Amino acid sequence: MTTYVLLVDDNASRSADRQRFLAASGVEIIIACDEYRAVEVIKSRRVDVVCIDSEFVMNRGPWLGAFIRRQVPFVPVVLIADDARVPGHFEKQVDIVIDRADFAISGRGLIRELLRGHAPFFHTWFEDWMNRATKSELGEAVRTY
Repeated sequence: MTTYVLLVDDNASRSADRQRFLAASGVEIIIACDEYRAVEVIKSRRVDVVCIDSEFVMNRGPWLGAFIRRQVPFVPVVLIADDARVPGHFEKQVDIVIDRADFAISGRGLIRELLRGHAPFFHTWFEDWMNRATKSELGEAVRTY
């Protein structure tokens, strides 16, 4: 089964670097460069892990963590922090805080560990089933895995 990681960051070059790094471990990366794209992805497809850059949260998306928790409460959220600075309003919305330098080194292993502990098979299957059912009701193309 493919692993889907939503990477939320408004810095295009940093996102591209992270995408290349994480894709090397066999996961599919979905990049959201703004909060509206992140919401669209979370509402429309399965996401197994969400990685959010702390600079993005401070500048653009302070409410995004609460939205993620309401929509997909079992999906682990990783905050990639700049010098271990965590926006105060965001502390309760994340499962893991990792420094940028550490993420560049151990991000792949971290995602594998999160998937082992947070993505029970039934929850993932049920979420996929619900997404397919909703799309077929709306007459949209249904993607099967």
